Amino acid sequence: MYAQADSVTSSTSLTRFTSDQIASILNLVDLLTSSTNKEREHSVWIVARFMRLFCNAKFVNFYGQPGARLNVDQSLYGESDASSKTILFPVMNVILFGSPDDQSRAFHKILVDRDIIEARWRQYIDRLNSDWNGSTIYSTVMLAVDISFLSVSSVQTQTPAILLCYISTLCAMGSLVVTLSFVGQVSKSLRGSGEAMVSLLVGTTGSVLGLKSFPLMLSLPFGLLIWGIAFFAASLSVVILRTSGVMILVIYPIWAATFILTTWPVLATNHHPHIGSSTKQLIVYLWFRLYMWYWITGQYVSRLWHRVSPTTPSHV
Repeated sequence: MYAQADSVTSSTSLTRFTSDQIASILNLVDLLTSSTNKEREHSVWIVARFMRLFCNAKFVNFYGQPGARLNVDQSLYGESDASSKTILFPVMNVILFGSPDDQSRAFHKILVDRDIIEARWRQYIDRLNSDWNGSTIYSTVMLAVDISFLSVSSVQTQTPAILLCYISTLCAMGSLVVTLSFVGQVSKSLRGSGEAMVSLLVGTTGSVLGLKSFPLMLSLPFGLLIWGIAFFAASLSVVILRTSGVMILVIYPIWAATFILTTWPVLATNHHPHIGSSTKQLIVYLWFRLYMWYWITGQYVSRLWHRVSPTTPSHV
């Protein structure tokens, strides 16, 4: 009953079972009350099995000791993470739009002291499968959009737009391949026994990134997909900005407004402490360069307008 109350009232409960599992255990214990003071080996085996699980949980959590684990997220041995000594993970975190840090936080909630928290594990796997299914769909759509865009006759004469669209296609293809690899191989391995899952997860930490390796791999589909969309947007922007005549006066303000309104919620909702002041200064610098480019382009468009606009003859 204490385990049931603890799992219901606390999100960091040390109970190794879900609420449904605890309810099943209580139902079995209620059925065993009829065999009290009777010689029934099966009843003794069931009670001993439950007590082994509860006593093992007390042992691994240092129950009754000064340094006991008080919540499920607490590490008793400390985390020796090689990624804290290298700048590679922060750099990749910025390149992949903060997805590695999000994946790392979720990963450390299910693996503490190289021990799987089974109560959270199933939810974690279900969320990964949902994300992978979404990445597969979006990557496929992005590939179709890129191929269709390359087949447009007006685009085939513009080398920068074609190059950017090629890069977008490669990013979308990479996202699709990585996602299918996760679905076909990692997903099956992660649904095995607890020892097999820990062996797989710990085996991926042999690189310079340590425990950050697996979260970084999980963030690749999202990061590559976002880069594919970004390069396609850049390719489309090249086509738009190379439009000649008066049409640019209508398209350019809409393009600029769309760009600003799109980046605004992205920057507003991306409150990651790992970004740091250097990245924020880089963002400010890029905004300044964009403003300068906008001003220079505006001057050019203004001169172009005066050239192409018909002159009205004066009447004497």
